Parts: sequence; structure tokens; C-alpha cells
Amino acid sequence: MKKIFLLILISASFITHAQTLSGYRIGDAIQNFTLLNVTNETPISLTDYNDKKVVVIIFVNNSCPYAKLYEQRIMNLAKQFNSSGVAFLLINSSVSKTDKQETIEAMRKKVQNDQSLYPYLADSTQRLAIDFGVTRLPDAFVLKKMENSFRLVYKGSIDDNPQSAKDVTYFFLSDAITAMITNKSIKVSESRPVGCLLKQF
Repeated sequence: MKKIFLLILISASFITHAQTLSGYRIGDAIQNFTLLNVTNETPISLTDYNDKKVVVIIFVNNSCPYAKLYEQRIMNLAKQFNSSGVAFLLINSSVSKTDKQETIEAMRKKVQNDQSLYPYLADSTQRLAIDFGVTRLPDAFVLKKMENSFRLVYKGSIDDNPQSAKDVTYFFLSDAITAMITNKSIKVSESRPVGCLLKQF
């Protein structure tokens, strides 16, 4: 009996570990979180956006070439959907005290002259990246406000061509946002992110 109980306990721990590694799944309710906004040194929580229809979270960092390729596209999307009740949050889970490119101060300098419509948040412990199952940058997530919680409705790539914005065929993120604000179904709710590996602490 003890052996059976032990096997069940081990199996349960493996399942829990696997779920943690994979992160939130489509349809999951997102737990509230609070991170430092480096642009004004104030904390921001997901619950601060309860008045928004949609929240878009994009994990990036300062030095990833793929994240840099998407900077203008992200800014364009934020401007496009700003009047539609959509909030964008950029999150850096590569924050480091030793890597000069990824310090809090480097993050602040990167956006201090930026007229972007979104905050830049520091996930200093990588806790949020783990919760979302982030492995590559950039990685995008669309959250839809449903009753009393935000639920994950899209996860993955911003589009299908990091190298060339003019040669994009599938606008995964834009299509998902448009579907949510027009109360339609998302055709592609999950895609594989392509980019820099997120270095684990």
C-alpha cells in the first residue's frame, strides 16, 4: 500500500512539474502579478488593467536580435489597438546585475526617450516567465477579460517572419487581438515562438 501511495505521489509531482514547464494553457485564468515598471519606477499589476478588454503581454529583452527586429512592429500594434481597449505590456525576464545590457538601468535607458504606449516591466526572478512557460524571445500572449479574470486566448509568435515585416504572411498576434475585440473566434490560438533562448537563472 505504501509503495502504491509513493508511486501516486511521484506521478503527481511529475505531472505538476510538466504543467509548470509548459506554463499557462489556452483558456487558463491568469493569476495576478506585480512587476516594476522601469520607465517610472512604480509597480504595475495585472489587476490595474481590469478596465481593459484585452491585455497583450510580450516577453522581450534588450539584447536579443529577434526582439530588436520586432520593436517597431510591436509599437505599431500598440498604436493600432490603443483606442480599442487593448493594453500592451513588455516584460524583460533576462534582468541581470552582471550583464550590463540587461540591468534595470539599461532597461530604463532603452525606453527613456521612447514614446511607446506601454510600460517596460522587470521580471527579475523569472517567476512570470516560468508561469507563462516562456523559452524563447519574443513570446506573445493575449489575455481576454472574461467576467472576473483574464484568460489566455493566444500564445506564441507575433507573426511568421522575424526578418522582414513586409514579407509576413500570417499576422498571428494582430489577428488574435482583432478577433477578441470583435467577439469572433481565433483561427490560430497557438504558434511556436521563434527567437532567442531565454537563459534560465
